[in-house]
Amino acid sequence: MMNSKLRNENIVWTVSEDYSVVPALNLFDEYDNEDLQFYRMMLLGQVYKDVNMEKLLEYLSITIPKTGLKNAFLKLVEIYLDDCFSENLLRNRPGAKEYREKFYSEIEEKYAACDFEKMTVEEEIEFVYSSRIIGKYVVIRDVTDEMIGFMRKRNNERDTDEIIKVLNACFLKYFYKNYRNSNSNDAEFELLKIEEAKSENELKEDVEKEKQRLNFKMKKKHIEKFNPKDLIGEVSIESAEFTKAIDEDKIVRDERADDGQSKSNSTEYSKGEMEKMVESRYGEAIYPQFILKNIEKDISTGIHEGIKLHITEGNFLKGKYDPYFAKAIDNQREVNYEYYKDNELIFRRSINELKEVIRKKFISDEEDEDSFSNSGRLIPSRVWRNRFLNDDKIFVKNNCFEMESITVDILLDVSASQLEREEYVAAQAYIIAEALTSLNIPTRVAGFCNFFNYLVVTQYRDYKDPRGKNTNIFKFRASGSNRDGLAFKYISNQMNLREEENKILIVLSDGKPNDKINLGVRSFPNVDAQDYEGDIAIKDTAQEIFNLKMLNRNVLGIFTGEEEDLEYEKKIYGKDFAYIKDLNRFSRTIGYFLQQINF
Repeated sequence: MMNSKLRNENIVWTVSEDYSVVPALNLFDEYDNEDLQFYRMMLLGQVYKDVNMEKLLEYLSITIPKTGLKNAFLKLVEIYLDDCFSENLLRNRPGAKEYREKFYSEIEEKYAACDFEKMTVEEEIEFVYSSRIIGKYVVIRDVTDEMIGFMRKRNNERDTDEIIKVLNACFLKYFYKNYRNSNSNDAEFELLKIEEAKSENELKEDVEKEKQRLNFKMKKKHIEKFNPKDLIGEVSIESAEFTKAIDEDKIVRDERADDGQSKSNSTEYSKGEMEKMVESRYGEAIYPQFILKNIEKDISTGIHEGIKLHITEGNFLKGKYDPYFAKAIDNQREVNYEYYKDNELIFRRSINELKEVIRKKFISDEEDEDSFSNSGRLIPSRVWRNRFLNDDKIFVKNNCFEMESITVDILLDVSASQLEREEYVAAQAYIIAEALTSLNIPTRVAGFCNFFNYLVVTQYRDYKDPRGKNTNIFKFRASGSNRDGLAFKYISNQMNLREEENKILIVLSDGKPNDKINLGVRSFPNVDAQDYEGDIAIKDTAQEIFNLKMLNRNVLGIFTGEEEDLEYEKKIYGKDFAYIKDLNRFSRTIGYFLQQINF
């Protein structure tokens, strides 16, 4: 098997003329016939020569998890790339012509005697598309015929961005999960019905096959750097920072157009409509409006003026939520939890290690030794010091740690810039929360993002919630933009309501505040608030971290972004941040920070 892999890589390297790449061999299906496999690897080499593969793989890493027809879409990608780049391959390497002719001849023979009704979607796409390429016209179902026709009309594209545009347009129309009822007659449901019509045994075979194809884990070995803004889609999938929510909304609007649910093109939205839209996407508010308005008066000032608050626990009221977004959260929760289970041994060890660090630091250190403090048991003989020396340490308390004297807040950046690392961030937050709550330390975990002129804070657990609530962290799903400075003002406001003397804030973020509100996109509202981006956003965020520290809050930033963005993290947190590349060192790194805290 190793020899086969090396042979395939050598073919790709030779044709691409680039021996530095680590080719994603599973982007294309594997064929038992050596001649067929040889041709496919030659084609893959040509694709690596002509296409920005990092950008293409980045695009696929976002789209593949969003469909139930993963291999079918990959098969479409494979044949479309052949349709676009085989001409270049044959021009550069004329000997490939014979292999290509044999390849499609074999594919034709493979399906000639097949029962079309029992074909999977992947097989149907391969049969119909391959037949068209060699000039034969076969039709099985209208939806497949329509899809292949759409792709063939666009087979003259050579630019990577244009290739992704075509793939994305096809993906959104035929493959994107849209969670509507089974009576829907849209293209994706037609494809899904083909899959659902198969027998149980055939489905099991597909599951086994699914495991063999391209898989994007958190650390994607074929992707060196991820910049979502490079992605370009028909309904812009580039929206890593602030347009993702817009794109999702456009998708949903397009999906509902046939049902008469689409709103008119007017950009006028009432306050009530905006509130309903936010609630339908993120869940019902846990505070009444009068409380939210009072908080807004305190924190929505300066550059944040006009920004409203929506505080939720992610619970949806019957009849007041959007099934599409509710289902998307459930799906991401499953992905996050599966990632945790896949690495549970590592994560459990991290939890136990961090727990011991916390226990030693806060519970056993200098046990039973008394010291003077600004709280505790009053010492009458020291009262004079407060009056004449302005010394507030006129109390004595035992240094055996009092659990109720500390709280920890864990704040997560849930903006769309975290799209490719949702599982990773959720696992990190869960490790910290588990270690803290196992020692009964009051811990609150919340995520923040922005949707138009709303700061949305999703509270996964509160201070006094039972430890079992930690699993809510796996509901972490990236969307929207991020106005970090305002999120920090809100969390500081809430921390001030607690009576505990010692307070810690741990922030998991990519260090890139970015909230461009007025995008000028037709059919979406313009709101009365300032954009939040660039140096202004960095400086404002850094100022709010400074303000927290001046209030004697212990702040740690855990960097979850790309190494090239570390400079922003340093500007915001100074020395109080951690960049953890190796999960095996996670607990030790966090533990080191906690050990430096002096209350």
